[in-house]
Formats: sequence, C-alpha cells, structure tokens
Amino acid sequence: MSCKCQSLEKIFDLEEGPKDFVNSLSEVDQGSWVTLFRCPICGQYWRVNEWDKYQTQFAIKLDSDSNWEDLDATQLEKGYLLKSRGGTTQDECIWAKCQNKQVKGVMYCVDHLYETGARK
Repeated sequence: MSCKCQSLEKIFDLEEGPKDFVNSLSEVDQGSWVTLFRCPICGQYWRVNEWDKYQTQFAIKLDSDSNWEDLDATQLEKGYLLKSRGGTTQDECIWAKCQNKQVKGVMYCVDHLYETGARK
C-alpha cells in the first residue's frame, strides 16, 4: 500500500486536497487550534488546522514532530495565498508607503492582503 505524502505540496487547503486525507492519517497530538498527524505508511508528519467556517483549513508537511505546535506558518500561508491568486502584477500596492507588487486581482501586496485575513 502506498500513500500520497511525497506528491503533496508543503502546504495545501484540505478542501482542495485528496479526499479523506486526514482520515488516512494517525492522530499523534492536539494543540491550540492545530492537530499533529502522522502517516502510518511513510511516517510523514502533518500539522492540520482545526476546521473553522471562516478560515482555510491547511495541512502543512513537517520535517519532524519537534516544536510542531510552535511553527510559524505565516510565510507558508503567504506563499499559498500568492500562488492561489496567480502571482503578482507590475503595479505597486496601494497601502501607504508600500512599494511591493500587487497580488493579481487585488490592489494589495501579499503582506497587506494577508493582514486582511485572506488566505486564498
């Protein structure tokens, strides 16, 4: 039996990932709004956000179970946000004194868009 862990991105939205992905994993530990899982086939660790109807439920591939709950996923989430929106334009963000490029489809850079609560 094989798993899909190696073929999956470092971060993905569970709504858009493999069907029943979390059900194929073994729960290892629970934290504050996150759960640590491990693949019983390959041993890959995954940190999964608790479901919330107002937030994206991300699965994040971890290198180990060390300090898993303290992982700052901000940069991974910003990368996901940027990729899901198709990258940036040549125009500058409209935020005062910001010279970063706008994310496609919006007038903000990825940093300021992320601050609004957008995750995809």
